[in-house]
Amino acid sequence: MKPIICRLAILSTLLVSHLLVRAGVSLPVYDLTRPEEAKRWGGPHHISELTPVAEGLRMVIAGEDPYLHGPAANFPTGQLLWVKVRMKSSVGGMAQLFFYDRQPSEENSRRFLVPKDEWAEVRLPLPALGPNYRFRLDPPGTSGEAILASLQFEARAEFKGPVSQWQTPAPGRRRVLKAGSVEWWDAPGSQWGGEMRVDGKVMAYAHARLSVSYLHDAEQEWMDVPAPRVVTGRGRYRLEAVWNDKRGAEWRYAQEMRAGAEGVLEINTVVEVSKDAEILYLPMFLLAPGVGTYGTNKHQALFAGLEYLENEPSSSEADIIGPESRRQVPANHKITFPLMVVQEGGHYVALEYDNHLSFSGVFDSPDRLYGSGGHVMGVIWPESDGANRPEGSLVPHFAKLLRAGQKIECKLRLMGGKGDTVIPAVQQYLVLNNLPAYAKDYLSQADYVQLAAQGWLRSKIREGSLYRHAVWPGFGAQPAADAAVYMTWLAGRASAAWSNELHQAAAEALARVTPNQYYHSGVSHVRGPVAPLVFGRVGESVASARNLAEQQLKRLGSEYLVTYRPQAGGTDYARTYWTNHANGLTFQPLAEALQAAAFCGDRELIERALAALRAQKRYEGGVPRGAQTWEIPLHTPDILASAHIVKAYVLGYELSGDLNFLEQARYWAWTGIPFVYLVNPTGRQVGIYSTIAVLGATSWRAPVWFGQPVQWCGLVYADALYRLAEVDPGGIWRTVADGITVAGLQHTWKADDVQRVGLLPDYFLLREQRPDGPAINPGTVGANAVNYYTQIPLYDFRRFAKMGLNVHAPGRIQKQKDGARFATFRVQGWPAQPYYVLLSGLPSKPRVRINGRELLMEPPHEWNEGARWMAVQVQGWANIEVQFP
Repeated sequence: MKPIICRLAILSTLLVSHLLVRAGVSLPVYDLTRPEEAKRWGGPHHISELTPVAEGLRMVIAGEDPYLHGPAANFPTGQLLWVKVRMKSSVGGMAQLFFYDRQPSEENSRRFLVPKDEWAEVRLPLPALGPNYRFRLDPPGTSGEAILASLQFEARAEFKGPVSQWQTPAPGRRRVLKAGSVEWWDAPGSQWGGEMRVDGKVMAYAHARLSVSYLHDAEQEWMDVPAPRVVTGRGRYRLEAVWNDKRGAEWRYAQEMRAGAEGVLEINTVVEVSKDAEILYLPMFLLAPGVGTYGTNKHQALFAGLEYLENEPSSSEADIIGPESRRQVPANHKITFPLMVVQEGGHYVALEYDNHLSFSGVFDSPDRLYGSGGHVMGVIWPESDGANRPEGSLVPHFAKLLRAGQKIECKLRLMGGKGDTVIPAVQQYLVLNNLPAYAKDYLSQADYVQLAAQGWLRSKIREGSLYRHAVWPGFGAQPAADAAVYMTWLAGRASAAWSNELHQAAAEALARVTPNQYYHSGVSHVRGPVAPLVFGRVGESVASARNLAEQQLKRLGSEYLVTYRPQAGGTDYARTYWTNHANGLTFQPLAEALQAAAFCGDRELIERALAALRAQKRYEGGVPRGAQTWEIPLHTPDILASAHIVKAYVLGYELSGDLNFLEQARYWAWTGIPFVYLVNPTGRQVGIYSTIAVLGATSWRAPVWFGQPVQWCGLVYADALYRLAEVDPGGIWRTVADGITVAGLQHTWKADDVQRVGLLPDYFLLREQRPDGPAINPGTVGANAVNYYTQIPLYDFRRFAKMGLNVHAPGRIQKQKDGARFATFRVQGWPAQPYYVLLSGLPSKPRVRINGRELLMEPPHEWNEGARWMAVQVQGWANIEVQFP
């Protein structure tokens, strides 16, 4: 069969520019190597000096937000444009070019990478502009120098994507492959179509009609891939087509499927051509779940790093408004791992692929790209590098050369199975791929101790004996008991000089905190009741914990949930969500209530907190969302929600022994995995185990958080995973938590930044490989680094259910015996000095033996008859026996 070839009258950039010249239309040029042009640029902000030099306009950068403005210019209306920017930076990083006729806006801007100390010439696509347009340039960095040499403009053609010509395949008539519950059925006469069944249920069809687009004589050509020759047998199903294009070049397109592991079909697609071809669109595999069965409906769907959906459209503006909401064909660095899932009716279908940086993932639910009447997931070529194609477009701005005889090979896996959510598909992905290795040797414990010590002692986080949450406007210095805790831990592992200074600073920090604030006081994102166990005054902290538990339970109310209420005159972050509450919003105070109730040991408070936890069945099997409503929409999927929920359910399981709580903790831990980079997003050093905080943008617009890790959110999640690993040691949790912790260490500012040394950036720029934003105190990394380096947590809690005893200690608690009248355990404390072990929830005063010796209840030990708690002071590792007559 001859391929169908259609010719579109779309000219290349060169031809369009040529026609503009013939029509007498000229485009502006900003040549800043000419002093008179350089002097027209001004309005500098956080730029201390502007100097015309031979190479262009030199800028000396002196602040967090440097920029300058260019003069207005007139552009032809209705003409798409390219702008070629030539500039250099002494620090390197991401620059941003705004174009506007009134005010600059995030939507009307383009970001681009400038290497350090190298001239960059980047070509950026612009929309049609018009008269009186201006440009604003934001150079990279907060210091150093930059030189802007020129902005040159060219006319730009817009290539068209494939016309929506969906061809529904005929029903499958012959089963050709079977891998457990997954089957592939041949559909004779449907060309490239085929039918996927899971447990005998039709779940998806392959696209029957494939087409390719390339440039010929600077014009875009489309051609259909002809019907294939089919070869079956020996456990394989092979489709192959060979044809010639209008240039006489021979094309070969082959797709082979094999049965793989249980529930997995292996797919290998290979394409080659006999003459060089400039490719705009080359499909490697396209699948349409739901066609002819559940249609555009679904229960959940996932594109890891970009979409985590219930029965709602992908690429919506519920979480982000503007061009970057179009996530059908995203930039590759935004994909945390290449997995796409649609789940409906108790089953799921999923697609994953290798070498994701070399291809582009396609995901649309429902399918608005091809018009299949279902959903679409697939892989196309060329890749998406963040600059070469419009957001969500099937075709790039410019073609990519496929050399004669060069093979494009894509390996994919089509998966299916039972599942009421997308999580079984995520689990299957990890069965097939395993967790990636993290950089175990990145930073030794000794080097970490010195780096963190510098953060607490030398950076701008410290102001005398007070400490900031972050170095950024609006974060003032305050008393911080957790700063004293972290510095005490570091002092026990530092060299003598550092140790003395850390001990002194810790003592001064603690002196600024009143004892009844030891339980609350802190600047870290990861909080635990460690200070009273290290420094004493346990009684005041037990009372504080009781008050906090009461407050948080009161906040949850009679329905045991937190409803979102916008601030008067402020943004309503619930306006894009179908309700006014979310699991992330509710579980944050619930986790605090459970932890505080466990600490004080009040049995009535514990039962009330557990009742609140049992009431959360409304969220079971859901999507984590709504944990950061101070700036993020309530609807937005959020790893911090996963963190709060895991922590709450682990505490609930410890306090009650209810296995459903443990199962829920596992489920919600899995919901955080799609936010974690399990593949390298850029091919550079830092990226693996970095974490995306939310699948959206601040206030719907900017900053956009796709592809921009916010590791503090991941570290709160990692802390919850370390807790889960204690009660579910057979899972992946400790490895994931370790990986996230190491990524946090990689993100941390090093000694070459004296003001931010040892501090965690609010976000990390993957393509530039540098930290940026507010500089967060070392405690958020520190809480997890303690666990990572020593396997002994900063704080531990164990419940002895038969006795009703809660044990809290600064270190690891190892249960030995748990009886109604007798319990024994071992504490591996990390402090070098004496510390306290809290026994709360006691029915009466017990006999206690420490390392075989009877405890005399006198200072520094303490028994509180009214609140039924006991604090015993020990040192080092201690074996403790608790007995009732």
